Amino acid sequence: MTAQNGYLLIADISGYTQFLTSSELDHANPILQSLLQAVAEQVDAPLHFWKLEGDAVLAYSTRQELVSGDLMLTFCENLYNAFATRLQDIVANTTCPCKACANAHGLDLKIIVHFGSFEEMQVGPVTDLSGADVILVHRMTKTGAAAETGVRSYALFSDAAVRQMQLEAAMAPYSQDFEHFGDVSMQVYDLARAWDRFRAGQERDFLEEADGVWTYRRRIDAPVQLVWEALTAPEFKVRWMDRVGAIRMENPEGRLGPGSVYHCAHELAEFVYRITDWQPFDYFSTRIKDPAREGVELPETYHLTPVPGGTELRYTMGRAFDSAGNRSEASEQEAAGFLAEFWPVSFDAMDPQLAPRS
Repeated sequence: MTAQNGYLLIADISGYTQFLTSSELDHANPILQSLLQAVAEQVDAPLHFWKLEGDAVLAYSTRQELVSGDLMLTFCENLYNAFATRLQDIVANTTCPCKACANAHGLDLKIIVHFGSFEEMQVGPVTDLSGADVILVHRMTKTGAAAETGVRSYALFSDAAVRQMQLEAAMAPYSQDFEHFGDVSMQVYDLARAWDRFRAGQERDFLEEADGVWTYRRRIDAPVQLVWEALTAPEFKVRWMDRVGAIRMENPEGRLGPGSVYHCAHELAEFVYRITDWQPFDYFSTRIKDPAREGVELPETYHLTPVPGGTELRYTMGRAFDSAGNRSEASEQEAAGFLAEFWPVSFDAMDPQLAPRS
């Protein structure tokens, strides 16, 4: 057995027991299978699929892997969005009058996350986990959080997980006494609110290659989620960006997303860029200020495409304009010349950091 420290995650379907006991099994089971599959399909590196447990998908990560707080919260949102989208399709596309199909809308998803220690056990072809923190994360699936906070669709984080994530996203404090563990402090995050934002969408700011003035392509031998994190999480960006000594962030929403501003202290100048579009793990776009020309900004899009064995990155820089709408071709030429040297060196430094760890 190997001792590890890391995140433990349970995505648990709420209303499961009532749904099964009040519905025809020949229709209820396919509905549940479809929902569980939608959730399980979202589990990918740096999360490891642990197992299915009745009405739940279990996953974990270890401290060895790159798991920022923003990435973990995004994973939780994506798990819920996949579940809610599949449930919406089931409800909207069925005309079956049976109880199972009629009751499906009552199902929901809650996500439990704890950070602690555990041991990996290999039992034949199956990897299982053991330890007190494994017991605790299971206990956290049975709380009164929904009734006490009024949040029905939630992610419930232990304070240990919140400290590890180092996030300031809006969460509601909650605590409950568990036998053998005492009073456990937790934080409740409203997933339904995140789902509403997902459905509402945001103004799209996406550059196709044909829209840009300069494009750089790179194949990276790592899963798209890890590439996304390396490109966006400041604590990881500073490890591979060439001659960048520090990165300071402004996060108006308490986490990375539209409106967040990076201040990158490069040897030549401070580069400031603001996120304008954010679609994990597909693409994000920014507006970067020309440090040599007041008021001039250049749009950028980082587009990630999963390919066998890795990720294809397309970086496209668009036309530069000042605040009065005047184009600055000089800015474009200087930026393209700088990036033509900066990106290859930087990505050469990124590659070994994303290599699988033994």
